[in-house]
Formats: sequence, structure tokens, C-alpha cells
Amino acid sequence: MRDVDETILAPDALVAVGIGYAAVTRDGAPMYEAECGDLEHAMSVRDAEAMAAAEPEHDWRIHLVGPLDDRHYRRGTDGRWKIYRRGYGLS
Repeated sequence: MRDVDETILAPDALVAVGIGYAAVTRDGAPMYEAECGDLEHAMSVRDAEAMAAAEPEHDWRIHLVGPLDDRHYRRGTDGRWKIYRRGYGLS
């Protein structure tokens, strides 16, 4: 079994959670919020990067908050989304 590295979001990862809250924010304002459980129409990190690359002077973040885990990523100047906070989710 392979360990999953969750410190950097892969471009093909979805900005979505089954139950909870998932969003892309720019300077703290939501630019995209996923519908709870709608994985079929969810934005990918690649899509979020395309939005962020068009306005790189802003603070872009991805928030994934599920029942037992929450992860928060910030866009770096290299276009990678690196984790900056992790918590216990909605529990």
C-alpha cells in the first residue's frame, strides 16, 4: 500500500468532500463552493489553478472540511497548493 502525500494537492484532485464544505477563496472571499456530495461536477485543483494564475497577486486558498478531517491549502508562487493547516473536521 502506498502512502498518500497530502501536503501538496495534485492538479487532478477535486475541490470537493462527500459531506462538509469545500471551497476556493481569493483574499478570503469564496470564488467557488462545492455542492455537498456532488463529486461529478466538482472543480479540480487544475481549474482552481487556472483561476489563480490569472490573478496571482491575490491570496488563493482551497478549503476541504469533512466530518473527521479538514485541510487548508495556500497557493504558492510556483503554482503548487501547499497545506498550511490541518484539523479534526466537523467532529
